Amino acid sequence: MPPADLRIVAAAVARAGVPAMVRFALDTQRTRKDRILYAKYFVRGWSGLPPAARATPSQPAAGPAPHCGHPDCDPVTRTRETEDDRGIRSLTRCPACNPNAQRGHAA
Repeated sequence: MPPADLRIVAAAVARAGVPAMVRFALDTQRTRKDRILYAKYFVRGWSGLPPAARATPSQPAAGPAPHCGHPDCDPVTRTRETEDDRGIRSLTRCPACNPNAQRGHAA
């Protein structure tokens, strides 16, 4: 394949993507009775492929959850000071806003 054709193919890959090029080649092959043996046959068609649609994220990038506002929850560490039955105090992750708190268990 000549260098000019290789540049066209590289531009088509960057613009339309390989899946679109494969679809074009398969659709073209289906319409022909004889068998296409070389990719050079598709270069002209690939050069006319439209740009691929860019995938947009369905959700914005997730940042830390906002502080829950609970009076026992520290806004910096997102932990709560709790006291057990014996009067022993300990810090536990805030279940509402700490990103590392367990949110439930799979069944």
